[in-house]
Amino acid sequence: MEPEQTTPQSIDPATMSPEHQIAVSVIQEIGARMGQDTTVVVRDVQGAYLHVEIVGDDMPATWGRYGAGLDSLQMLTNLIISRRTRADVRLMLDAGGYRERRADTLRQRAIDLAREVKSINQEAEFEPLPPHERRIIHTALADDPDIHTYSEGEGTDRRIVISPR
Repeated sequence: MEPEQTTPQSIDPATMSPEHQIAVSVIQEIGARMGQDTTVVVRDVQGAYLHVEIVGDDMPATWGRYGAGLDSLQMLTNLIISRRTRADVRLMLDAGGYRERRADTLRQRAIDLAREVKSINQEAEFEPLPPHERRIIHTALADDPDIHTYSEGEGTDRRIVISPR
């Protein structure tokens, strides 16, 4: 038997600030110009942050390999929003629940790699990751008294190192 799937709550854009409404219209416009069969759904608003999910038949094409397409689309959209609103509005973009699945995968990899670090008593490192994914790993391992995490490298080559204490 498959687990029951629930549809997360959505927020009516008409109830949001004008700046948030502009942000929603920007991502809708981009989707339309890309010719995608998708819908933009606002999942949450937390201060300046607007959590938006792209749903529809074409949404798997949106995130790309390891979410690179989704990250690029989010960055591009935020640049356009900042120019159109001149306000502090940040779009957090997801597609088909990809971000949560990716976070779960990263947390599990972090725990597995930390276990290995403790058993061999040697550092190990992840591949280069964007800042929001490095934060997931740091947070996942923050309470482990036997290891320490830190980031090294510059720009797109920045990665997490897990080290024994």
